[in-house]
Amino acid sequence: ALHKILSIMNLSYSVVIRTLGNTGIKYQALLQSIKAQTIQPEEIIVVIPYGYELDYKLGLERVVYCEKGMVQQRAVGIAESNSEYSLICDDDIQFAPNMVEELYKYLIQNDLNCCLPMEGVDDKWGKDRLNLRYSLLTRLRGRFTGQMLTGYGHSKYLDVLTYTAGHKVYVNSNELDKCYLCTTACFQCFFIKTDLAKAAHYEEELWLQEGSLTSYAAYDEPVFFSKLNLLGLRMAYALRVRYKHLDAGVGRKATNKIEAKKIRYFSIARNRTIYWYKYIYTTAPTFGKKILALLGGLYGLTNYALLTILINLRPRHFRSLSALFKGYKESLEYIKISK
Repeated sequence: ALHKILSIMNLSYSVVIRTLGNTGIKYQALLQSIKAQTIQPEEIIVVIPYGYELDYKLGLERVVYCEKGMVQQRAVGIAESNSEYSLICDDDIQFAPNMVEELYKYLIQNDLNCCLPMEGVDDKWGKDRLNLRYSLLTRLRGRFTGQMLTGYGHSKYLDVLTYTAGHKVYVNSNELDKCYLCTTACFQCFFIKTDLAKAAHYEEELWLQEGSLTSYAAYDEPVFFSKLNLLGLRMAYALRVRYKHLDAGVGRKATNKIEAKKIRYFSIARNRTIYWYKYIYTTAPTFGKKILALLGGLYGLTNYALLTILINLRPRHFRSLSALFKGYKESLEYIKISK
């Protein structure tokens, strides 16, 4: 017990934030959450694009400038961290004063090298309103499109990457004190050993933000964590540790629902297909697994495309469908060049 207490007291971590500097009071809430932590960070690294300015500061930050981009800013922030651990987060979340302490305790107790809080709290910290079960309609849609398949049956994993390139947080249990390992996670907030985060070489994945229709980096999370899985990642959600997503939404360029669909369909079609090729098909260890990966990928691609077409068979939605097929076209061009 004394060893654990001393370990917590000597915890060395940096906070790494990517931002455009314009989320207002929601960014203030994040910085105040950091300021209130029971264990203070060694430094706060704020990564912002050239030409942008922060509208709020604690005065403790080290501001780093780089080219604009969700992947670029995340990669630069990780590279700048020199502490043993890093709390990596977006600029529009809020959490309790003991969040880092609880994440670190959970990480040590379960022999992890990455640990995450769950989104889902009300205004009073600690009240449990998290529901890990999805509706029947959501599960049916997820299975049809290949985006919600646990893959390994009665697994201890909270979430499993599948051959259809799907990834959802899902578990048939509400045992909140049980440690469910996971293989991908939400990018909004996670606590990780810095050396492991750097080993992902996330700067190599700028393709995620380079689509011709949008720079929205869909599938950035499974790409990052898939690389770490190959390096022996042990990661889990601390199901009782929560944060609140304030959803600033400042990075979204859509001005209407049709435009939002175009961006979503294009980025998912393009990035999901490339992700499947690079991190599911290419990394399959045997010929048999490659065949399984190929069949799974075709299943996910075909069913997602069919479902998208069915729900957009109206003239004013045809632009959204054209964006979907443009995404698939660009993904195949990328794969062809990368071979």
